[in-house]
Amino acid sequence: MKNLKEYFMSFERFPVIPILGYPALPALNISTQECLFSPEKHCKVAKYLLQEYEVDAILPLLDLTVEAEALGAQVKYTAYEAPQIAEHAENITSRKTEKMKAYIQTVEKLRGISRGAPVGAYVTGPFTAAGQVIGIQKLIKQVYIQEEMAKETLERVVETVQGYGEKIEEAGADFIIVAEPTSSLLSPEQFKKHSKPYIKKVIGALKIETILHICGKARHLLKEVQETGAAGVSVDQNIPLQEAAKTFPENILILGNYPPTNLAHEKPSIIKENVEKMLEPVKEHKNIIASTGCDIPAKTPPENIKTFIQTAKNTKRK
Repeated sequence: MKNLKEYFMSFERFPVIPILGYPALPALNISTQECLFSPEKHCKVAKYLLQEYEVDAILPLLDLTVEAEALGAQVKYTAYEAPQIAEHAENITSRKTEKMKAYIQTVEKLRGISRGAPVGAYVTGPFTAAGQVIGIQKLIKQVYIQEEMAKETLERVVETVQGYGEKIEEAGADFIIVAEPTSSLLSPEQFKKHSKPYIKKVIGALKIETILHICGKARHLLKEVQETGAAGVSVDQNIPLQEAAKTFPENILILGNYPPTNLAHEKPSIIKENVEKMLEPVKEHKNIIASTGCDIPAKTPPENIKTFIQTAKNTKRK
């Protein structure tokens, strides 16, 4: 495959890579826990998403608890939604969990079912992973009051995130999405100190390209985000695509940014109209990939997801 930027910039239409996974679980009657602990079932889910929705890359589910669990946090599962932290860790201890092993094995298997589509995977950004491990409030307190302790926490966490990313790369992924939503809570100054260096460490350790995903109100971080070394940036609905296109250089891919909660509740006719409005101002930009601002909820109607994808696919670039 060409590098990620060359590949997606060569499309005449808009490429489409929504953050999509959990809606497949009820359709296939596979629970979240079953999926995440079974590479075979996880691949069945990913194959279903690729074939049913005809997306332009194949991805496993987004799970922001993988690294946190490996660092000592306890995780809870519901039937079809993303896992959540049940209990934060008192002490950070690193181990390889069964879920982490299963995720790596899933990525190994995805190449065999990708039908030529790029194979992606997720890791949790270091600052977000740290918040998952010790609790966001505790981490923010460290950042603003106990800087040395914050540094110690993040240095321990980044080792696990980096090592996990390297294992995913070895497993055959073409690219990795670094999911770093919690960083949107930081000021630019604190982002420079407590997030950006660790993101750069993870990205710098990988040979494959990365896409940095920061959802939430992250407009104030756009300049800093450009300097992480990521090949692409995924933004949410708080930042219009037109604004992102003017802010980022043309050699950085921009993914975004339909609101996933709207996608879950709007009528297909409204979705079609809004996707067209979202993409119309950026038709001249070759670096835009149509996506969602964050993870699509599990109960989103399939018709709504298909409307989003097909409308974006039917929109040609200028």
